[in-house]
Amino acid sequence: MFILAVPIIIPLMIIGIVKMCDSKNTHQNYPNFNYPPQNGFYGYPQSPYQAAQMPQPPKPKKKHDMTVSNVLFLIGTAFVVLSGLAFGVAKWVHTSHEGRVAIIMAASLVSFTLSAVVGKFLKLNGTSTSFYVLGSGFIATAVLTAGFYKLMGEWLSLNGDGKFALLAISTGISAVMMFIGDKLFKKLPLIYTALSAAALTILFAVLQISNDLMVTAPIFLVLQTLITAAIYAANLFKGKKNEFPIKFVGSCSAFIYGCFPAAYIFSSLRQPTFISYIILAIIIGQLLCYAKKTKEEVFSAISSMVTVLFAYMASTNIVEESKARYGILVFAVLSIVLYVIHRLVPLIKNRYTESITLLTSVISAFVCISTASKGAFITEMILALIVSVFIAAYIFHKNEIIQNVAGFIAPVLPAFVTGAAIVNIIKTYNIKNTDMLYSAAWSIFAAGLIAAAVLIAYLPKYAFNFHAKHPRSNDIVLYVNMVASGLLLILIPSSKALVIIPAVISFIHFAFSNKLRCNITAVLSPVAFISCIHAILDEGTQGNLFSSIVFMTVFCIFMAISKLIYNDGIIVRANDRLMFDPMLLSGWLAVMMMYRDTTRTSAFFFLIGLAIYLACFIKKNTSRETAAILLTATSSLTALALMIRPFFVPESKAVSWKISIGIVALVGVACRYIWREFPNASRFSSNSIFLTSFIALLIDAMYFDTAANTIFVMSVMFFVLVTSIMARSKTWFIASAASLFTITIYATREYLMALNWWIYLFLAGITLIALAAGNEYCKKNNQTLRSSVAKRFSGWTW
Repeated sequence: MFILAVPIIIPLMIIGIVKMCDSKNTHQNYPNFNYPPQNGFYGYPQSPYQAAQMPQPPKPKKKHDMTVSNVLFLIGTAFVVLSGLAFGVAKWVHTSHEGRVAIIMAASLVSFTLSAVVGKFLKLNGTSTSFYVLGSGFIATAVLTAGFYKLMGEWLSLNGDGKFALLAISTGISAVMMFIGDKLFKKLPLIYTALSAAALTILFAVLQISNDLMVTAPIFLVLQTLITAAIYAANLFKGKKNEFPIKFVGSCSAFIYGCFPAAYIFSSLRQPTFISYIILAIIIGQLLCYAKKTKEEVFSAISSMVTVLFAYMASTNIVEESKARYGILVFAVLSIVLYVIHRLVPLIKNRYTESITLLTSVISAFVCISTASKGAFITEMILALIVSVFIAAYIFHKNEIIQNVAGFIAPVLPAFVTGAAIVNIIKTYNIKNTDMLYSAAWSIFAAGLIAAAVLIAYLPKYAFNFHAKHPRSNDIVLYVNMVASGLLLILIPSSKALVIIPAVISFIHFAFSNKLRCNITAVLSPVAFISCIHAILDEGTQGNLFSSIVFMTVFCIFMAISKLIYNDGIIVRANDRLMFDPMLLSGWLAVMMMYRDTTRTSAFFFLIGLAIYLACFIKKNTSRETAAILLTATSSLTALALMIRPFFVPESKAVSWKISIGIVALVGVACRYIWREFPNASRFSSNSIFLTSFIALLIDAMYFDTAANTIFVMSVMFFVLVTSIMARSKTWFIASAASLFTITIYATREYLMALNWWIYLFLAGITLIALAAGNEYCKKNNQTLRSSVAKRFSGWTW
């Protein structure tokens, strides 16, 4: 006992010595003032009036708490405490269990004693508080140590069934001591510690009631509800002294308590119990109350998530008791009901709750579609269609971004419904001719999209009040519907028996597309019609010639419509509308369809169609240069088509070649006319083509080396020579003369090769003499040979 008393006796002795030293220092440190002289003498006190007139001596400075004595005291105390700890550690192993608890209690008593002495005599409030907290901790430690060594029985031990009770007692003692400390020292950390210890005490007490989470979860939920209600709903601590610590610790405690029922909910998610539903109902009620009180959208958003969880639990419960299909249907129905409630009830209606419940409904719709099976799919399809109506309703939302998103995704869910319905109908009724079903179903769906677009577009006319309240900011939904329906019409014509349906719908699609501000979607209509024609021809027995004729007929009709209706331009902007030429933009497909194989017939139709197609690019707003270029390309393609024509093909290659040369020459004539407004281009292009055909005619004479052919070619060249002389054309005079000379040499080559070599030498000499004589004659007349020749052709043109 003496040893245990040492930590108390020694600090008391030190405190006594320190107090005696402080008392002496206090008497010695009084200031001595020398009174000023009065009548030549010192030491006489002055009158109050004179003292008031004289300067007052400085007041003694306030003594700080941390004097040298205080520092020495703290150091000594630390040494004593350390010595006690060292002794306790050294003797701990050899001490009994009761002795160990007694040592901890003694340490607690020492701490409390030091706290009282330091606070009362040394006025060290912080140090006193620290010793008090240390003593309180020793008490809780002593209780836990006693429980660890089972000094309070097997049940109330750390390994016994009452371990949570032991922890609750320990934290409860700490809480009581901290509350007492807060009253004594008025320190803010003490109230935080006291409240936290009290929360832990309640936590351990509830855990001691039962190890089953099903039992403790409702209790924790009640505690969480009461704490939250007291702090935020009733505002019991508003304006109180410790308002913020109570709110902070209370909120943290409520969160921790709430984690237990949340853990129970998720642990029993697959097999929910009645308690699970009660817990969710209480949570939803709390969230709605706080949403109403605080006007914060986050509470209603969380409540919508919890209600979705409630619906999921209900569906899983049904799955466990019956078929999975019924559980999925229940979840889908509950999702739809939740969306309607969050959409209509003002308290919980906001963008977050709508988004959460709508997303849940969409997910449930896709789950219904994916799980639909043979003989059980009608209810699933109906629920999915209801959700698609919800999505389509956002087309009239006041937010432009939401309108755009809804316009893009509105056709998606109905498309999945249509596809799933087709598949399940085929499985249910064992339909063999699936092409007819696919064509009919998708044609109806495309017609529905077009009908929806028409309804929305003409809404201001027959429902002006609704349109005024819910105006559309743009026409995205119209274009999305028209594009989707157009693509479907292109892809679905697979049944010859029902091909008339998509063909008729494509006409309706074309007519309505041209009513929009921008008729770009009308491009899909002709393509869809061509797809229908292709389906008929592929299933028929007609040959390639008949197919080419049919596509040529369709193409000519398209181009006629293009010239009659869209002749102002390929793209025209007028009266706040942007109009395209859909026939011209889609006509290339009909041209490609004419090229069925590599025969001359397919090539002829293809080239003729391509020539007409290029010519139809000439509109009223086309420049003259562009029009001339397009007509030149058209003439060239027409000439090429006529050259490889499948009709009027002579047996003689020589005749066929000459016909082709004549066709090329006609292109030159056409170019002369096409480029008439541009003289230089007209002359250059036509002459180039004429010279090309002239050279081809010369090659023809050399290739087909017969007397009749040579005479015919030379006659043509001679005719051109005479014509060029009459027209005074240098180009054709030189070309025809050179060609006549060349063909003459080529025709008489056998005779010329038979002559002796000296004859050629003689002719060369005569030629040179003639040139020399002509040059001398020109010089005599002050001319040159070149100027003399130029004088002879002075009136000629190129």
